[in-house]
This record gives sequence, C-alpha cells and structure tokens, in this order.
Amino acid sequence: MTSTETLPRFPQPEEQWREFVTASVRASLARATTALGSLRAGAADCAWEAWNDADIELSNAHQLVESIAEVHPDADVRHSCTELVLEIAAFRTARDGDPELYAALTGAPAPEGAGYLRDLVLRDFRLQGAHLDAPDRERLAQIDQELASAETAFSENIREDVGRIRVAPGALAGLPDDYVAEHPRGEDGLVEITTDYPDMAPFLAMAHDRAAREALVRVDYDRAYPANDEVLGRILRLRDEKARLLGFSGWPDYATARMMMRDGAGIEAFLEQVDAAARPAGTADAAMLLERLRDDHPEAAGITVADSRYYIERIKAERFGVDPHEVRRFLDFGRVRDGILELAGELFDLRFDTVADAPRWHADVEAYDVVSGDQRIGRILLDMHPRAGKYGHMACFPIVTGIAGRQLPVSALVCNFPRGSMTFDDLQTFLHEFGHLLHAILSGAGRWMRLAGLSERGEWDFVEAPSQLLEEWAWDHTVLARFAVDGDGTAIPASLVESLRSSRHLAHGLLTCRQLVYAQLSYRLHRDVPQDRAAFATAIEERYDVRELLTGTHQYASFGHLTTYSACYYTYQWSLAIARDLFTGFDQDDLLNKDNARRYRDAVLVPGGERPASALVEEFLGRPFSAEAYTTWLAQLDTTGAATESRGAPTA
Repeated sequence: MTSTETLPRFPQPEEQWREFVTASVRASLARATTALGSLRAGAADCAWEAWNDADIELSNAHQLVESIAEVHPDADVRHSCTELVLEIAAFRTARDGDPELYAALTGAPAPEGAGYLRDLVLRDFRLQGAHLDAPDRERLAQIDQELASAETAFSENIREDVGRIRVAPGALAGLPDDYVAEHPRGEDGLVEITTDYPDMAPFLAMAHDRAAREALVRVDYDRAYPANDEVLGRILRLRDEKARLLGFSGWPDYATARMMMRDGAGIEAFLEQVDAAARPAGTADAAMLLERLRDDHPEAAGITVADSRYYIERIKAERFGVDPHEVRRFLDFGRVRDGILELAGELFDLRFDTVADAPRWHADVEAYDVVSGDQRIGRILLDMHPRAGKYGHMACFPIVTGIAGRQLPVSALVCNFPRGSMTFDDLQTFLHEFGHLLHAILSGAGRWMRLAGLSERGEWDFVEAPSQLLEEWAWDHTVLARFAVDGDGTAIPASLVESLRSSRHLAHGLLTCRQLVYAQLSYRLHRDVPQDRAAFATAIEERYDVRELLTGTHQYASFGHLTTYSACYYTYQWSLAIARDLFTGFDQDDLLNKDNARRYRDAVLVPGGERPASALVEEFLGRPFSAEAYTTWLAQLDTTGAATESRGAPTA
C-alpha cells in the first residue's frame, strides 16, 4: 500500500499541543506568505499554482485550529486555538481583499480545464472588495476583523455553557436502567441532568416528569444568554454593513452569492413554499399530540417543545408498537460503529483499517485508515463520546483537505453518543455525520483547494444532501440485521423495523415547522437586523411553530449555526429536498446494491466542488434537480405518519 500524499503529524494526548498548533500555524502562514509574495511580484512560474500553494497552507492552518478548539481536553489549548483562528481570519481577509493579487490572477490565464476555478476565485476577490478603493477596503478589513472576533466569542460562549438541572430521582421514571445507573444521587439526594446531548435527548424522549422536561428545555434554551444577545447584535450589524459596502441589498444576498440558491428572495420564496406545504400537517400533528397530552394532563392548554418529543415517542409505542427501550436493546454503540464502517466499505468499495498508534488529542479518539484497492486514500478519526469542554453536539470536522499528490484527507467525527445502548435517533445521526465523512474523504483527490468537496467557500446549501441521503439506510431491515443485534447475537426483528418504518413520518409536519423556525430566524435576523432580538425571535416562533411558545426563553443565543450558516439555515430543508431526489436513483428494494452506490460515489462524492452541485446531481439522476417532489410529499402527510408513498421520504 503506497501513496505519495502525506498525513499530518499530530502529538499524542500527553504531549505539547499548544506549542504544536502554534508552530504549525506559524509555519503554514509563513509558507503562504512566500507563495503570495511570488505571485504579487510576478515571479511565480505559474500564478495559479502559487495561489493554490497559499490556499492549501491557509486551509491547513484554519482547519487544524478550528477542530482542535472544539475537542481538546485542555482549556488553555482550546483558548490558544481560538486566538489563532482570529489570526488566520485576519490573514485570509488581507489576502482576499488584496488588489495586487486580484490583478495578478485576473491577468493570468487559467490552467487548462480550470476555467471554473478562475471564475470562482475572482468572484471571491470581488466578494471581499478587492475591486474597491482603498478607504472601503480598509473598512472591510476592519469589519472582518471585528466579525471574526464576535463569531469566535459567540461559538465559545455556547461551547463553554452547559445547562444543568437537579431533580429528585423519581424524575428519571421512564428512562432505561443504564441511564439511571449513570446518574447517581448527589450528596443532596438529587440527580443532575445536563444539556449535553447524551443526557438531554433521552430525557426529553422518555422521562415521564413533564415539569422536569420543561426545566431542562428552559436551561438549554437560555444557554449563552445574555452574553450572546449583545454579540449577535454586533454580528448582524457588521454583516449588514459589509454586504451593503459591497453593493448588496443586505446580508442574505451576499451570503447566497456562493450558493446554489442565488439570493435572499429565493430563500424567502423557498421557505414559504415549504411552510405552505407543511403547515396543514403540522397543525394536525400539534392537535394530535395535545389530545394525547390531555390524557395525562387534562388541564394542558397546548403542546410545547418540552412535550412534543415525549408524546411522539408515546404515540409511536401505542399506535405502532415502537418501544424505544426495546429498540435500544439492539443498538450497542460498538456494534453500530463497526456495522456502519462495514456497510460503507461494502457500498463504496472501501476498507477501514484500525490505526492503533495514530496520534490523537484524547485517548477516546479512534483512528482508521481509509483504503481503496491497495491505496490509502485518507484517515478518519472518531471522537464519539462526551467529555468536559468538548463540542456539545454532532459534527464532521475536516482537519486536512486532500490534494492529489500532496496530502491525504483527514476528517474527524465529533459526536456525543453514549458508550452503551443508543437510541434510533442516535443511529440516524451517526449515519448522517458519516455521510459528511465519506464526502470529505472521497473528494480528497482533487488538484485545487478552492474546489475541494467540503470547502468552506463551496455551495454549502448542497453539503447536507449526502449526509441526509445516508440516513435512509437506517430504515432497512436487511441493513440493520447486520449489526443491530442484542447481547445474545439475535438480530433486530423485522416486525420491529416495520413498526419503526410505519411510524417514521409521525409528526413530520410539526417537526418541519420547527425547522422553519430556525430557517426563518436565520434568514430574517439578517434581513431585518432587529434591535430587540428577543422579541423578534419570539414573533418568528409564534408565526412558524405550531406548538405553544415556551415563553421567557432565548434559544437564538445558543443557535450556533448563526456563525457558520449565517442567513442560510434554509440549507437543511433545501438539501433535504435534494437528498429525497437523489434517493430515487437507488434501488429502494435493495439498498445493498453496490452498482448504484458506486455510481453515486463517482458522480456526486468524488468530484467534490469541481463542478456546480446541480451538475453533479443531474449527472447521477440523468435530469435536473427539483424541490417540487419534496413539497408535494409534505402536503400529502397526515397524522398517521403516512404519505402517499412510504419509501424514500426524508427524515426530520
């Protein structure tokens, strides 16, 4: 097994990570400075190769510290990485707004076959104001510096604020024995439940105690408040000023300039289309859940976010025979992990080889080399369980973007799964994030950093589609029977999987309406730049959610996607429509069909950003993508959880 590309060298957990990341960033920025200097002076033999050299170094520096800032167990290391993120952001801002570099590349012919690259890079320069006069460029640079600081503070405030409640042991009634055992009484006789995912998700789904569920939601919805209210106000004002300085009518138009969606008006029209399709089912869903809630609490005036997940699970059990405790019995984390690796290997013609001595930031991290044929094509790192100071949700972090002949891709899954039994939602989430991981690794053999598969400057409203597509494999008994087995090795019964499938879309209208709250909040905060963000967010919830508002909370303060997706959280609904369309290209009666999976791999995943996403989808489907199939399907939902077709519908 040979390869000319290299893997990064990381320290072991006990070694000096702070010194390592600082030295790595300094070295990368120095090499980038040299490459850009030669381009600026006209001394580079090939202007585009020099640009690419600098782009690779800048990406390596940024992805390393952005990842380590979220996962390292030492708070000093995380803080150092946060400071380095700001330094790298300032470097990128200066580069992208440099009129000399813009002129040098404008006058340089693109390499053969790289016209798309040239168009994108020159557009990037214009989006950073390289074409403006000096005073405007100086103001843009100042805005970007202030934005980087504010966005970093916003994310850090969320990461470092874990909400907690203390409840009587009886509040754990309904939760499985292993959960109860992991939450012993404290000296005060009470049990602590946190807003970390492994604590909160099962509690909201299974705990019978309504008041305790609401208390947990309330502390979760007030994480990072009030600190992030002021920070968000700064972010919105700075983004709006930047967009207008560059000639846009506001931030949504600027934020979509690199997307499949081309302007803010398109976001608004798409979200209203989804709302019109989903609202009738969502309203019926809320009425159905309220009726069931009143069986337990006759005085209840409305269904809230603290009730909905619990009663969705209750109705699944009562109407469809889906017992979440029984499902968990078949979903051991270790077997699920191994099963997903085996499944992905079989579908996409890969092998995942354990690397026992791979350097890592924590002993929990597992490393695997990804092998295709006899070639190592990348490495994945799985950091899958919660710990203090770690990123609190689930994500795929590209650590190194692969470039053919230079460096292999390295990406990490950063999750917070329990170490033992998982929920079915956990399984779906694992597959979702693994879809990102496959995209990052399989697209890691391109030539140009700007066209890399998960480039932060790529079409981010497509990036969720491959991950949402892979969730479909969670619903197939033939797939699940390979690794969803109990302690005696007995596979999950086909009848239980059929019950899960029958209940799959229960309350999907309601859950879609909740997603529209986030999407509209993301879009409208940036469109309107309100002074009173709390009142503004409340008004959006009242308009787009179909549940009773949980008053006095400030969830927008911990809405971390506002830093990364800014005005573009519509992406999740948009890419869900794409994923639904992509799934029609598979044999839905044989999800282990390798031919379809490998055709999808080669048409959609491997090219990365070398072509527009719409062209990749059309290549695979043989026709252009349309969102109409998704919105039509939403409009056909009813409160039984069914639609006019049972296969291939998207998950919430």
